[in-house]
Amino acid sequence: MGRPRTPLLDRRRIGAAALKLADEQGALSIPALARSLGVAPSALYYHVTGRDEIIALMREELILTSDLSPDPSQPWDRALEDWARSYRDAFAAHPGAVPLLAVAPLAEPFMHAMYERVAGLLLDAGFAGEHVLPLVTALESFVLGSALDLVAPSVMLSGVDREAAPRLSAVLDQGSAGGGRAERAFELGLRALLTGFRALLGEPPPRDAAAPAEPEAAR
Repeated sequence: MGRPRTPLLDRRRIGAAALKLADEQGALSIPALARSLGVAPSALYYHVTGRDEIIALMREELILTSDLSPDPSQPWDRALEDWARSYRDAFAAHPGAVPLLAVAPLAEPFMHAMYERVAGLLLDAGFAGEHVLPLVTALESFVLGSALDLVAPSVMLSGVDREAAPRLSAVLDQGSAGGGRAERAFELGLRALLTGFRALLGEPPPRDAAAPAEPEAAR
């Protein structure tokens, strides 16, 4: 038999398969990835040096299939809000990969390019240089947690004794009314973060910053 016209493996296929595997199993191993691709583990090493590079390919696949670049033509707070939403949507589509991607070093040039745009956005808005990285880290931590919250149970606190915790019981009743817990938490949390960011610049909140937007679909 002749050689196949197209190779069985390439880096893009490996990254996509690793994302799928992480979603399905919540973990990543070289043997499991090789089985999912129908190849021997040794075949992967023609394309990658090891697990760390596979995680980098997962991140690259996520970037290639999502729009994660802030729009510099927008006001800084609107651009940052849109970036946070697109970031959460991208990770929410692959919740099993979040624990892997969240702790892997960001050594890829395409990630550096994205953060360069975010840093430029904040610096141009007038934020002090020493505040930029903590602000981005705080926003990302919130976004990653919100992505995981989308696939968490709709009720996280259960079996609460109403007599022992009457105030907690009351807010649980209020918080579950109407559904959409994760969406409402994201909207409120994002608004609070951006309000705090504006306060660092001495800016007032926008006129339309009233109640958080209602979720499109209830959880």
